[in-house]
Amino acid sequence: MKIAVMGDPDTALGFRLAGVHEVYSFGSTPLELERANNKLRELIERDDVGIILITEGLAQSMDIPEVKFPIILQVPDKSGSRFGEAQLREIVRRAIGVELKR
Repeated sequence: MKIAVMGDPDTALGFRLAGVHEVYSFGSTPLELERANNKLRELIERDDVGIILITEGLAQSMDIPEVKFPIILQVPDKSGSRFGEAQLREIVRRAIGVELKR
């Protein structure tokens, strides 16, 4: 199963440098957000994608459907987490069943 990442240009670059092969970069214009929504629908339909990581900033501007598979997780971008550490831990626990400890 593949991991796909969707986010702002800076975050996308970081994931590319980390070796993630399927990374998609989007701006904040209405056209870019439409492209992001279309890409998300495409990734959900693919059988080879198991996890989709979306930056919190991008996710707030998108229509993210509730699906069981693939797993869709929101991750902080360069400005930090909008949710806070406790809520981020709960999201991870519910998504993958593992509680993160310090």
